[in-house]
Amino acid sequence: MSTQPLFVVNPESGGGRTRNRIPSLVAGISARGMTPDLSLTERRGHAYELSRRAIGQGRECLIACGGDGTVFEVANAILDAGAGDDVVLGTVGLGTGKDVAKCLGIGRPWAALRAIAAGHERRIDAGRIELRDEGGDPVTRHFLLEASAGWVPEISQSTPKLLKRLGDTAPYVIMTVVKMAGRMSRDFTVEIDGERFDGRYNSISVHNMAYWGGDLLAVPAAAPDDAVLDVVRWGDVGRRDILKAVDAQRKANGSHLDMRGVDHDRARSVVLSSPRLSVVDLDGERGGYLPARVGVVPAALRFLAPPNDPA
Repeated sequence: MSTQPLFVVNPESGGGRTRNRIPSLVAGISARGMTPDLSLTERRGHAYELSRRAIGQGRECLIACGGDGTVFEVANAILDAGAGDDVVLGTVGLGTGKDVAKCLGIGRPWAALRAIAAGHERRIDAGRIELRDEGGDPVTRHFLLEASAGWVPEISQSTPKLLKRLGDTAPYVIMTVVKMAGRMSRDFTVEIDGERFDGRYNSISVHNMAYWGGDLLAVPAAAPDDAVLDVVRWGDVGRRDILKAVDAQRKANGSHLDMRGVDHDRARSVVLSSPRLSVVDLDGERGGYLPARVGVVPAALRFLAPPNDPA
């Protein structure tokens, strides 16, 4: 690459496992002729702060090293700075959830470092969401994987750090079983490209990429460069069907989208609300609260990844 990248590393990702992988990361970076210029995060939101500072200093290549939450923060820093055309983004997936890397064909660290060193670049879309922060004030954020509300995202938000040491998928499957003891649906109003649906749903999820929740295939056809979003309305289904849907996503066969009570639509705009206080998950991170308005920003980011999606 003509511009040396800054590697923004979250040492606490992967349940803290990334801290022990930093020497291997440095060795891999150096072996590919790049300077191991690392900035380590110290808290939630720090990757965003480090990235905004780096952009202000003229850095043109930022690499998020950690999970999807680290990519989320760095991507938001780039887009909030209006630097989508000027700063290129990459990732080395080291966290529990590294679905962005998997969706872009760079799920293994060596593949990601190879793409970064080679300067392979593709344009990807980003989701844009207007919602409320914890104080009730309006805020706008972006996401690469998904925006969701309801029972499923509350699983992601309640998964403890200790469980994340078990791998990519197991922590979320375990929490799914645990959370099944409580209430599993609520009332939602959702507008999909202007068409309104009112009803009880387990969850509503809006996808920009195919995977979510640590290697679960939510929408096989979802692509990060098609300028549309994929909306899944997870109906008021029973516990047995929930487990069946999780298993179908884990096996990556897409059969959950054919289940009764599960509806899939393609859209460019989504409006979502609920009378119940509902947290919104963005790429596995707590993004805010409903009501929300969601859209797509085509070709929002330059990403260091092979030009074609993996087969």
